[in-house]
Amino acid sequence: MRLFKITACIPCPEKARTQRELQNTYFTKWVPYHSWFAEQQRIMKQGGRILKVELATGRRQQNCGN
Repeated sequence: MRLFKITACIPCPEKARTQRELQNTYFTKWVPYHSWFAEQQRIMKQGGRILKVELATGRRQQNCGN
């Protein structure tokens, strides 16, 4: 199974100490190949940025044909 390993950050106002301050929440997530577009739209709608995208497989040391 082909997966994307994405690293993104989303501004999170709940964790901020003051009203003007935004704290970015960084996360790494494995997303299936066929649902990549929906995940990308979800991150962008929340005002986030995708920092890094890697094409990977479900198991280590397996060729994914790229």
